Parts: sequence; C-alpha cells; structure tokens
Amino acid sequence: MTDEPQSARERAPGGAGPAAIEASRLPKGGLLGALLWPFRLVKGLYAWVLSWAESRYGVAALALISFAEASFFPIPPDPLLLALCFGKRRRSLYFGAICTTASVLGGIAGWYIGYALFENVAVPLIERMGWAASWFGTPGSGVDTSSPIRAGGVEFYSDGLFYKVKQKFDENAFWAYFSAALTPIPYKVFTIAGGVFEVSFTALVTGSIAGRGTRMMGVALLAYSFGDRIKPFIERYFEWLTVAFCLLALAGFLAVKYMF
Repeated sequence: MTDEPQSARERAPGGAGPAAIEASRLPKGGLLGALLWPFRLVKGLYAWVLSWAESRYGVAALALISFAEASFFPIPPDPLLLALCFGKRRRSLYFGAICTTASVLGGIAGWYIGYALFENVAVPLIERMGWAASWFGTPGSGVDTSSPIRAGGVEFYSDGLFYKVKQKFDENAFWAYFSAALTPIPYKVFTIAGGVFEVSFTALVTGSIAGRGTRMMGVALLAYSFGDRIKPFIERYFEWLTVAFCLLALAGFLAVKYMF
C-alpha cells in the first residue's frame, strides 16, 4: 500500500505537483461563496502541503506554524499536521513529535513575551488589532470591575480574557495550561498571560507537553493507524471540517470570556 497520491482532481498552487483531493465543494457564488472563499484557499494550501510532504519544506512549515500559533499566530497547525501525515504515513509519529516540540517551544516564547515584552510589544499589537477590550476588559462595562488586576502599567478588568485566565491559574496552573494546550481554548492567551502574571514556568512546560503531546500525537497516531479509512472523508469535506475547527476555536475564546 502506498502513501503517495493515486489520483488528482485539484492541483497545488504554483504547479508544485498534483494533490489527491477533490476540487472544492464549497459554494462559489453569492454571499455564502464570498464568505467561504478563504476556506477554498485553505484547501489549495492543503494540496500544496501534500505535494511537499516528502521534502524538508513541509516539516519546516509545520514547525514554524506550530511555534507561531502557540505565541501569536491565529491558525492552528492541526490541518498541516494531517496533510503531512497523509502524505507520508510511516513518518506520522515523527511529524507529531515535531509539532509537539515546536508548539511547546512556542508556548515558552509566548510566556517570555508576556514576562519581558508585554507592555512594549504585545500591548501595542493587541491594541492595533482591536483586541484590547476583549483581552484586557473595560472599566464600567456593567461587570464588576471594582478590583482590576494590575501587571506593570496595564489593568485587567473582570470582563476580559486575561482576568479570567488569571483566575484559572489561581485555581490550578498546571490544569489551566493543560486544558488550553489540549482543547480549542486559545492556548496563546494562556501562554502570554502566564508570563504577564509570572505563573509557574514549570507548570507551563509540563502542562504544555502533556496537553500538546496528547493532542498532536493523537492526531498523528490516528492518521498512522486509520489514514486509509479517514483520508477520503477528510479530503472530501476538508473545507467544512476547517470551518468547524475555526468555529471550535471561536467557541474556545467565548468559553474563556463568558463561562470561566
């Protein structure tokens, strides 16, 4: 049984090679087609990754995205990990280990950003992106903001993500890191906030290894064990699965903001 694509109906961007996936099934016209257009591009990226699965560039891209997503980048590495595993199943566990290691190192970088560079680097970026009210909270928002948390020159109010994350750290730092690393809860918010509030670095490393290791190695093991069975389904509905994953990530943000 071969790990390589056997047929192709859609080619990777730039003529890098064929990809064994069907053409996009998302609607192309109307408002819905316009809204879903970015996810059609994601499938093209997936096809491109498959074409480079045998080369060192796919692994480098996986490591880079895994590192960046843990500290500042919004796109999770899971789809890329799956693409590489499907492209060369026998190396799935290796890809999972690369993804886990890079993600944990990215989490450490996020912690350092929060610890040493938060006011000078992270705060201006968060404000420029328009996330300040969501991440830091707002005074007088109708929520009890009488006791804001202060770190350096920044105040965090109880309707913001950082305030709620600090509460989770106070309850159990390891479990907070582990949960964020494993689930769609925004991991980068926890890594940066951990540095801001100087939460245990040991808890960051152990929780991240446990959470990201379970998640990424689980994806790799699934692809290694059942790749031939699940690959056609994933590639047939890849964009819809990507939409669902993004919605889960959004749900993670909302869970931190409104449920914790």
